[in-house]
Amino acid sequence: MTRITDKLVIRGNHIKNRIVMAPMVTFSFHGDNGSYYGKQHIEHYTKRAKGGAGLIIVQATSVFGALYSTGMWSADDVAALKQIAHNCHEYGATIMMQLHCGNMDINELSAEEIHSMQMNMKQAAVRACEIGFDGVEFHFAHGFTLCKFLDASFNRRTDGYGGDALNRARILTKMLPEIRNNTHKNFIVGVRMGEYLPESREGIEAARAFEKAGVDLLHISFGMQPPTNPVPEGFICSPVTYSGCRIKREVNIPVIAVNEIRTEEQVRFLIENDYVDLAAIGRGMLADPEFANHVIKSEPVNTCAGCKRCFWFTDHTLCPAGNNK
Repeated sequence: MTRITDKLVIRGNHIKNRIVMAPMVTFSFHGDNGSYYGKQHIEHYTKRAKGGAGLIIVQATSVFGALYSTGMWSADDVAALKQIAHNCHEYGATIMMQLHCGNMDINELSAEEIHSMQMNMKQAAVRACEIGFDGVEFHFAHGFTLCKFLDASFNRRTDGYGGDALNRARILTKMLPEIRNNTHKNFIVGVRMGEYLPESREGIEAARAFEKAGVDLLHISFGMQPPTNPVPEGFICSPVTYSGCRIKREVNIPVIAVNEIRTEEQVRFLIENDYVDLAAIGRGMLADPEFANHVIKSEPVNTCAGCKRCFWFTDHTLCPAGNNK
């Protein structure tokens, strides 16, 4: 039986336990001197690293600007990100950065525009490595640009980026050798994606395509729309979480499950029954920076209230769970 305190080694990185801080944009945070990232972000991620998270995935960061050190890759942003990586390492956490490509209609992109996007994807990964991150996670979920490439019902391209699963994944897989050649041997490349693209079989095919190309880690959320399929009797997590368990059975690389995992019981259920390799905590870790330590020690968790509209999308200081001012 796998325990939540068991280490997991991915490309030479020793992740100290099976609890992940999921990537979540902190909308009410502000950077310093006009930058996007700043002191608030540094304190935010440092608290969760101190709180025991084995793996931290920093919120979605746009790849655009990586080529010319603009946007979210300005000097002040890079300085803050470097401090985040350093602080998380000080507390023994492995740290990755989620990378996204906006929200464009992929069927209208020219070949030149796709190539430019890939150059930014590559450079963002290389910069993350240079800054001190242990890896990156490309955001192929939640209906954004990369998700649209992957979804068989949305992607109507007739060139090398449309058609079968291998082609639909090519926006990343074509660049992966270049990313490997420009980062160190222990640098993790992961993908966040859904099972239903739009059917389960397309998600499974895409997951296998990424594995075959050399992706190290899959983080299963949802694609264009969250699944509503019923879960098996006795399964105590959501349909989105169950999607991670389904993909886990189809690949040989580590899989993270996510979505509304807010209790010690759910974390232990997923890991100790070998449903997945890692459990990602979203709002539960916003509500309780010490979530991982509390679960590991079987101490009470400061539970997320499950507000209909999470205050972290507007003003985090209003979160009724507290500890966020």
